[in-house]
Amino acid sequence: MNFSLYTPFFFSFALISLLFFPNCSPKEHPSEKEIRLSVYGKEDGDPIRILGQKQINLDETPEMETLVLFQSGQSEVLSAFRKEGSSWTFLWKLEFFLKDLGPMYYDGKQNKWIAGSISGKEKPTFAGDCLRRIVVAELPGDNFNSVFIEVLSEEPPLGLFSVPMGYRKGKKIWDGYQLKEHEELKRSKRVEFEYSAKDKSFRIFPTNPNYSQEFVFNGWEMIANLPMQPVPSFVSLEVEPKFEIGKESLVTLQLKNRGNYVSLTYLSLSFPDSGSLRLANETQGVRLYKKGDIVYNVVQNKKIPAEYPLLEVTKEGWANNFRYGVKFYYTPSSTDVPRILFRSTYKFYQEIISIPNQYSIAPYERDQQGFPSYILNGMTK
Repeated sequence: MNFSLYTPFFFSFALISLLFFPNCSPKEHPSEKEIRLSVYGKEDGDPIRILGQKQINLDETPEMETLVLFQSGQSEVLSAFRKEGSSWTFLWKLEFFLKDLGPMYYDGKQNKWIAGSISGKEKPTFAGDCLRRIVVAELPGDNFNSVFIEVLSEEPPLGLFSVPMGYRKGKKIWDGYQLKEHEELKRSKRVEFEYSAKDKSFRIFPTNPNYSQEFVFNGWEMIANLPMQPVPSFVSLEVEPKFEIGKESLVTLQLKNRGNYVSLTYLSLSFPDSGSLRLANETQGVRLYKKGDIVYNVVQNKKIPAEYPLLEVTKEGWANNFRYGVKFYYTPSSTDVPRILFRSTYKFYQEIISIPNQYSIAPYERDQQGFPSYILNGMTK
């Protein structure tokens, strides 16, 4: 066959392919140089060894993000990037200290982590020495994925153990190190967890009925779903029209109980930037406290004059997965976006339990009554 007869056709086809067909081997993650510059702010340093990458949606934007897992020096890092044109935008990183761990596997019979590797105990392809497992999953109300990892750590007297950690858009929402005193962790040296796609929740120690525990997301952090405990969870906060100094806006807060049935729950909304409040006509079970009205301070253990407006909602008979809405009118007194603080309390026998509390990992402020409270800023729709 005379190949020269086909040469014009060959080059024409090649040109058309370049113009109309996408590159079959696109650059799926940043280069080592780009990673080092983005994560550490310098081009030189310890070599970077990329262990794996995964393309997935990690926030509300329609563009896909790329998770890159790599090791550098004594660190193991999970980092998030977004491709924008021909360059990569660095979003966030989770960095953990390796301590020269090397290959490890968990021996369920001995209940401990062992150095080395054996057949059938190989780590997943998208995992490292310190980050033993990486799960990307949706949380309630989200149409994007959050990142959950099993982290290997070493602390006396526990020795080598692993715990789960959770991150939503790079911010921590679940801290497994709070389980270090857990009886089952002390025995097993591992907090195994599984994700329920149906309930969009996580369960630790799923195979042990004595210690199995579900964790649910309330809009700010993962909360242990305990018997007789409600978990009022953020659904939406709508402001119509948008806040403007001296003008009244209708505010609608939607919540859902992702916990268990409770006969009585108290919901508190505080407004430390002052302004004025007015109840909506259809509101029931809501009490308005104005500046100067008497409220109870749990830290001082006495009644005090209110420093700023407060709404107290009494919600009776709140079942699992049922919604509840609170409406009110608010007039800002400054040009700044007003802070709104939210908390819930319920009575467990003779004890008053509040969410959030001093163990919460989500940012909170103490309100004028001394209770930790979530910040609703930035959650308006």
